[in-house]
Amino acid sequence: MAETDQDVCEGALAEYSALRSEITTRINLQHQMLALHMTAVSVVFSVALSGRDRWPVLLTIPFISYTSSEILASLFRAVEGIAKYIDEELSPKVPGGLGWESWLVHQRPDSEARRLTHPYYLLFPGISIISLAAVGPFAWVGRVNSRELGVSFWVVLSAWPLATAFAFLSFKAVRRLRAPF
Repeated sequence: MAETDQDVCEGALAEYSALRSEITTRINLQHQMLALHMTAVSVVFSVALSGRDRWPVLLTIPFISYTSSEILASLFRAVEGIAKYIDEELSPKVPGGLGWESWLVHQRPDSEARRLTHPYYLLFPGISIISLAAVGPFAWVGRVNSRELGVSFWVVLSAWPLATAFAFLSFKAVRRLRAPF
C-alpha cells in the first residue's frame, strides 16, 4: 500500500472512530429520552388517578408521546445519516471496508408484522390511545353524575380530537425510526 493510500486509510479510520463516538452519544440521548418519556407518562397517570376531577390531564399524554417520539426519531435520523456517510464515504477508503453499517441495514425484519410488534408502538402511540380511551368513560360518568355538562366535559370534547391527532403523529414518528426492527 502506498504511503498516500495508507494516510487516506488512517484518516478514514480516525474519522470512523469519531463518528462511532457521535453515534454512541446519540444512542445515549435516545435512552435518556425513553426514560424521560416513561417518567412523564407515569407522572401524568399518577396525577390523573390521584383525584376524581383530575382525569382530563390524561389528554396531555398524546402530546408528550408525540413530542418524545419526534425527538427520538430525529436522533435516529441523525444516527442513520452518520451511518450512511460511514458506509458510502469512509468504507471504500479502508481496505476490506467498514461493514458494520451495511450489515445493520440488512438485519431489519422483512415482515411488517414483526415491525409493528416493536415495543415503541406501545410506548408512544399505544399509551396515547390508552389515555384517550380512558378519558371517554370519565367524561361520561362526570356528565351523568352532575346531570349537566360541566367544564371538564367541554374541555375533553374540544381537546380530544387534537390529542387524537398527536397520537396519530406519534405513530408516524415511530414508523420513521431507524433501528433493527
